[in-house]
Amino acid sequence: MPCNLKENIRFAIQTNMFFLRNHNKLKIALKFKYRHSPRSKWRLKDESLIPMVQSVVEAIRDITSNSVPPNIKMFKLNDRKAVFRMQEPHNKWKPFVVKTFLLNHLEDRLKYHRYGLDEVANILEAKNRGINVPEVYGYGHINDVIGLVKGSIIILEDLSDMSTIGTLMHTKPEDECSKIFMHTVPLFVSLYKANCNHVDINTGTVLLCEHKLNSPVFLLDFQHAKFYDLPSAEILMFEAGYFSKSCSNWVSSETISNWLNEIFNAIGINNEAEKGKMIEYFNYYFGAELSRKKRKAIR
Repeated sequence: MPCNLKENIRFAIQTNMFFLRNHNKLKIALKFKYRHSPRSKWRLKDESLIPMVQSVVEAIRDITSNSVPPNIKMFKLNDRKAVFRMQEPHNKWKPFVVKTFLLNHLEDRLKYHRYGLDEVANILEAKNRGINVPEVYGYGHINDVIGLVKGSIIILEDLSDMSTIGTLMHTKPEDECSKIFMHTVPLFVSLYKANCNHVDINTGTVLLCEHKLNSPVFLLDFQHAKFYDLPSAEILMFEAGYFSKSCSNWVSSETISNWLNEIFNAIGINNEAEKGKMIEYFNYYFGAELSRKKRKAIR
């Protein structure tokens, strides 16, 4: 059998396995099945969220028609993605966040149809492994006339009482930035224990409360995250280097060194030779410019 054919078959098998595994995660966490229309399928935490789905679908129709309702706050909108906070007009629920993957062209539907499923499955996996993430209320996808996914929708808990670490540090003096930065140590410990390569942890994906530095730190955007069976020192140092580089305009090299030592202590790294090897990884990834493909390949 030609090598290319073998590789294609292996890739197809692995893709199908991931697809089934992600669907199983949804079935466990989101037990209620719902169809808003013949071409849409939803999984929700419970039946009470059906009106929420109906409101979301109407809001997305408005947004794609270039008419943003007043109860919507847009965070991101482009040809393939819409992210927004929504307040139900009659205040039946607390505000929530909607993340939508819009696949308007056939090429996108063939190439990106798993984006929404992968992200929601990764958020659920992260939560199960002890990483602080928003609660998932529901996930749905809408098919076109031939059955291809033309839109995926994730409904998430709103963390509006929190701010990104970049937003906070942009307005604070250096000593306060250092305190905020040091408060992220438990997040990296949780990533290490969860065997997770987040791929893109930066000042825009880490959330915390400005006035409650003893509160948990949350992490967003798990679309490209990878989970493994065992902890990896190299992945941890990649995540630490990548994140601290994004914060380096606001915190000193001394603060970063102290932060790194706190991470070592928290995960029980006391051997100096082992620390030295990990610092080598850290320094490399702090200075490296890597594509997403290369970041996802780090083991």
